[in-house]
Amino acid sequence: MKKVLLAPLLCLAVLLMAARPFAEVELIKKRVLSERVEILIPKGFEVMSEQQMDFLYAKSQSRPSVIYTNTSHASLSFSYTDNTADQDMVDMYAANFMKTYRKQYSDATFFSDGVKEINGRKVGYIEMMKPELGHQVYQLLFFTDVEGRLLMCTFSCPDRQKPEWESVAKQVMGSLRSNG
Repeated sequence: MKKVLLAPLLCLAVLLMAARPFAEVELIKKRVLSERVEILIPKGFEVMSEQQMDFLYAKSQSRPSVIYTNTSHASLSFSYTDNTADQDMVDMYAANFMKTYRKQYSDATFFSDGVKEINGRKVGYIEMMKPELGHQVYQLLFFTDVEGRLLMCTFSCPDRQKPEWESVAKQVMGSLRSNG
């Protein structure tokens, strides 16, 4: 009789633990890129060292200006490009990036894309899951103009961590403030 009662209770406990939401990730306000940008970053994320960036981007034509990361492979990178940009160009960049990404990552899954107004500024974005080095990576790429140049930000994490980080990535994007 005890086994009959214990089995359903044990199953219920396992289901409740599996269904519980991930712990809230605390976000802290940071100013990056020589104070040009203010954004919320997950607490515990640290600036990646130059040596780590050199190793990760050794074969890349360009690398981010700064990368914040944690120990579980989630990261937030900022690339302050030399590309000219202003608020009128954000829609054009969004259309061009989407066209390029769909061509370059034909086997990626695209969840959403477009342009939003965030804190009074146009911000373009692309949300996707793409293959990278033999596994899937969730990315939320968002971009806007900052002082006449294009700023590109990318929140990335392994696909298995998407449930934990997707809403955080969107909160980070939603907190973006720049000098314009």
